[in-house]
This record gives sequence, C-alpha cells and structure tokens, in this order.
Amino acid sequence: MKYSIAKALEYGVEELRNQDRPRLKAEILLASVLSQERVFLHTHFDTLLSEGEFEAYKSLILRAKQDEPIEYLTQKVSFYGYEWKITQGVLIPRPETELLVELTSKLIAKKQIKKVLEFGSGSGVISITLALLNPSISILATDINPLAIELSRENLKHFASLDPTLSHRVSFIQKDIFKEELESSFDLLVSNPPYIALDYPLPPNVLYEPKNALFGGIGGEEILFALIDWVKKKQIPYLCCEMGYDQREKIQTYVQDACKVDFYQDLSHLDRGFIAHFGDGLS
Repeated sequence: MKYSIAKALEYGVEELRNQDRPRLKAEILLASVLSQERVFLHTHFDTLLSEGEFEAYKSLILRAKQDEPIEYLTQKVSFYGYEWKITQGVLIPRPETELLVELTSKLIAKKQIKKVLEFGSGSGVISITLALLNPSISILATDINPLAIELSRENLKHFASLDPTLSHRVSFIQKDIFKEELESSFDLLVSNPPYIALDYPLPPNVLYEPKNALFGGIGGEEILFALIDWVKKKQIPYLCCEMGYDQREKIQTYVQDACKVDFYQDLSHLDRGFIAHFGDGLS
C-alpha cells in the first residue's frame, strides 16, 4: 500500500496520540525523512511516499513513541536562532542556556575579555555562538566525552562558513581540567555543567541523554563547587555558569566572601545561573 503525505501524517499522529503535540512531532519526523521543511507537507498532501521513505518514517515514529528525543531522531536542534547538528551521546542544548550565552556575551563586551575557556563543550553551541557574537575573542572548550568533541568540531566546521575566523579562534579538546593542566591563562570560564542530583527522577526522554552531562554528584552541586574552587585557584577573573533552580542558597553559602556572585533567572522566574567575580572581577 502506498502512503500519501496526508495518510502518513494520520498514521504518525495516531501512533503518537499519547504524547504531547503528536501532530507536530509527526510533521517534524516526516519532513526530516523527506529532507523538506514542514510547509512542504502542507502543500503536497497528495504526494506519495516511496516504500523506503515510509519505512524510515515508521522507524522514527516507533522511536519517538518510546520517548526518544525528537532532536536525536532528526539530528537537529535549534539554539540562539541557528540550527545545529546533534547526535546521541551528547547533551541536547536547552533554550534556557541561551540566557547564559547572552549574559556572558554582555560581560565579554563590557570587560573587553579576550580569552575564554569553556568547561563541558557538549555540542559546541556555547563556544561557537559566543565566538560569532564576539569577533575579538578566542575560546578553548574542553569536554571529557570524545563524542562531544567530535560533534563540536563538526559544528565548528559548518559555522566557519559563516565566519572563517572561527577555525582559528575556537578549539575543542578532550580534557579533564581537574586532572590535566592547561598551558594557557584565561579571562573567563563559561559552563553549563552537570548539576542534577543522582537521585533526582528524570523524565523518560531525558534518560536517553549522557549521564555524565546531567548528574553533578550526590547532591548535584559538587561540580559547581569544584568549578568555583578551580577558577579561584587559577585566578580567572570571571565564572559564568548555569545551575539548578534550587542551588542558589548552597552556592551563596559555599562562596561566602570569596567572590561577588550575581544570580540570574530564566523566563519562568526560576534561578538558573550565576556570574562570579574573582580578583580583578570585583570592580
């Protein structure tokens, strides 16, 4: 039996009926299989799918039905107005991390920062976006996950077509900064680190993502504390960091008078991150 686009969408919506926004998911997956924009589906309802196209679509629908994130299924994710490649084994960028990028970029411009270090590059979206927004900076981004480094370099290669200087201003290396020395000095460290407590119940779709990019320790704040200590030890003036909505008090207690900390909230008015000022950054 040949399926038209309309019939294929009916099939997808029915299969995903117990999930949020089944129509949207069905459209995104079919558009991905056909390498088209969603608007194409709306103007070509009678177009017939090949057997191979429908089988590929069925496979994606089945995986979506099992709560696999739509970003992994399409290998695409939107961040800061750009489209990025994403793959299984690498954390999916969240919209709230755009706030971290925006505030960090403002600090870079205000303090004329030149050298930035990122801890936990993931797919590379933070470092590459910051470099696109700030043509005068150089960024070294680290991650312990080889899949993340590979994907970051792939995204960097793509965005270097927009700004050729990215290829020599942004670097990604596989390194654990807590165990391996870095030769350079930096003006700012930016990070969306793991900050979830080990016993925190995660929704089924998030369980597909890499655990070492999610869990920050027994309480969740351990890596945040380690970053604060490391930045202070290395005499880096600024730390821009995402955190959990319930970790503000713990961070305030931990830093005490070691640095000045400005917290920021997300669009839901939940605490989402902080900027710590050390040394010269106190001014």
